[in-house]
Amino acid sequence: MKSVRTPHVLVFLACVLAIASIVTILSDNRKDAFVSRDWPEICESGKLMVVMEYTPSSYMRVGDSITGEQYRLVKSLSERLGVPVEISLENDLQKSIDGLRRGDYDLVARLLPITTDMRDMVSFTDPFATDKQVLVQREKKDTTSDYVSSQLELPGKKIYVTANSPYIQRLSNVAEEIAADDFIVEQMSDYNEEQLAMLVSNGEIDYAVCDYGTASRSLAKYKNLDISVNISFTQLQAWAVREDSPILLDSINAWMKTLSKKRKR
Repeated sequence: MKSVRTPHVLVFLACVLAIASIVTILSDNRKDAFVSRDWPEICESGKLMVVMEYTPSSYMRVGDSITGEQYRLVKSLSERLGVPVEISLENDLQKSIDGLRRGDYDLVARLLPITTDMRDMVSFTDPFATDKQVLVQREKKDTTSDYVSSQLELPGKKIYVTANSPYIQRLSNVAEEIAADDFIVEQMSDYNEEQLAMLVSNGEIDYAVCDYGTASRSLAKYKNLDISVNISFTQLQAWAVREDSPILLDSINAWMKTLSKKRKR
């Protein structure tokens, strides 16, 4: 007497079809995750979607006014291009990059270090400035923490950075350069670099990494800080657009050249 296996075969085929359907849906979602949106689509939509940090140097609301050098530059760009801007605020860099690639934003208007890793994800504008990364700690006479005089003394110390900071890769490189296995990097969600510097000053954390510009402004406010230990060499900094937005990129670079000429007069 033959055994009947048809139900098992049907169940197997049903499972295969279900898995294939799921894979297809996920594949379609991945295709839809990254959009193509360049200058023609921006003009058609009637707005340039920009994401910025909420920091005093970038974008900060004070009373009824908005201040910040990056904000002023974005407004100048908007006037030059003749397109209104819609500004979103996000301190988490990775969320900004993800939103850029999804088409939620057209421009990440914050000073990003131009690195090889970042070039794999975005297209950088021409450089706006140069900066470097430094260790923010309390001054040497403060005895509440061990003073760090060089990168060689970083192993074993807990170093704080903002969430998904571009400095994480640099710190990883430093760990390799000095052969340190116990390199501790802690990411702080919902904090910007200036807030990290404040936490260091208050003694809530001992070490943070910030760009030199931010660290210098913090030092002017919190006199007990030390920013003398470099974490990186001087790096070029720029804004970022999607890789498939060459017309927007060229337009921003053209505006930057005009801006540079005005500043030299």
